[in-house]
Amino acid sequence: MNDFIPAPGLGAAPRSTVTSTPKPFIRHTAVPDSDEHWFEIGPADERIAYACVVQCRSFAWIEEIAVAPRHRGEGLASHILDAIITAFGRQEIGLGATPFVPDSWKPKRSGLDAVQLRAWYRRHGFHAMSDGPHLYRAADG
Repeated sequence: MNDFIPAPGLGAAPRSTVTSTPKPFIRHTAVPDSDEHWFEIGPADERIAYACVVQCRSFAWIEEIAVAPRHRGEGLASHILDAIITAFGRQEIGLGATPFVPDSWKPKRSGLDAVQLRAWYRRHGFHAMSDGPHLYRAADG
């Protein structure tokens, strides 16, 4: 599977377009012979924003979501999270709400601290599993 998904709320565009313009398109790739799914925004040679999701037996687990420092504040993480919810929303989705920045991205600082990040996920329908950093979103319908 290698689909280009228009970010929610945006008009249609050619399926082969991935761009960092205000109308981002999200490339969803299921890794062959793996449970991993990648959601990416940006041209093939530059990853502007991405997420890795692992399909488990009865739920999906978001391993990481990251946005390049110079593109933070543009809503790209929300677009990717919406695409993940669209793709996996019929089952529970879980994650560890811990700030993450890939080693290759400088400056090496997160866009949100842990409290802000948990609040951001809550706005997207995620709830605490316990007092720890794990959150989940119940299956749709």
